[in-house]
Amino acid sequence: MNRPAQLDRLAELEGLALAARGLCAGILEEPPSRLPVGGTELTGYRDYSPGDDHRHVDWNVCARHDELRVRLYSGRRDCHVRLLLDSSASMGLGSPSTRFEAARRIAAAVGYVAIDRQARLSVFPFSDRLLGPIGPLRGRARLGRFLRQLDALPAPEGATDFRRVAETLIRVDQSAGPVVIVSDLCDAESFQRGLEILQFAGRSARVIHLIDPAEDESLSPGDILLTDAEGGQEWEVTLTASQLRRYRKLAAEDKERARRHCSARHLPYVRVETMAPDRRLLGNIIAMRTALP
Repeated sequence: MNRPAQLDRLAELEGLALAARGLCAGILEEPPSRLPVGGTELTGYRDYSPGDDHRHVDWNVCARHDELRVRLYSGRRDCHVRLLLDSSASMGLGSPSTRFEAARRIAAAVGYVAIDRQARLSVFPFSDRLLGPIGPLRGRARLGRFLRQLDALPAPEGATDFRRVAETLIRVDQSAGPVVIVSDLCDAESFQRGLEILQFAGRSARVIHLIDPAEDESLSPGDILLTDAEGGQEWEVTLTASQLRRYRKLAAEDKERARRHCSARHLPYVRVETMAPDRRLLGNIIAMRTALP
């Protein structure tokens, strides 16, 4: 990347971070939590509830009163943002830019704003498993390193197993904070199960759903070769006009199913087309809030 392009990119990201400073809410907002985490001053106790972090159970109080009690804290939270970046093979599709290129652009914007807010940032590329993370990073001095590491990520490959990814994340990283997922949600069922696992574990998930508008438009009736981008299987089929209409209807329903799943669980969700998200769209992503059903 040449220097003028770098300066333009940094100016754009700095503009987004500046605009985000005026927001009292947005994609990185942590909702009010009943979990006694992240505070700095012990203010009391309450009864244990299913889903509470066992590390905050006060076992001395439990022994004296023969009941489970958890500590309550106040004070400034140490926010840790986890950004899960889909790096499976389907993210390599798209023209003129790929889904993965759009995802990295979005990740750069969200990550820049997180670091500007003095949050810790970890970026986890994933396919059927969590890959080596970027970070954790904190402080504006790390912004250049973050962008360079993001640009250096390898080309997307492999299948998707978001359920396994979610299970691994809650096992290896037990701190609270927003979990931002940037993906084409290729395997809808796997993503739904993974989101449920994150939510059950008390993680604050929010979803950026990448849509390639040219995907369906490139199809036309006739003899075509279909290829599974993640599995590699190929099929030669003859597609009729009625079958094409049926396919487009099912594809639209599949995309809408992801939105409904997030809405029903009060998970912030936004659908983004992959054609180079401009600054206005990136600003809308940063400002996104929970969509109610």
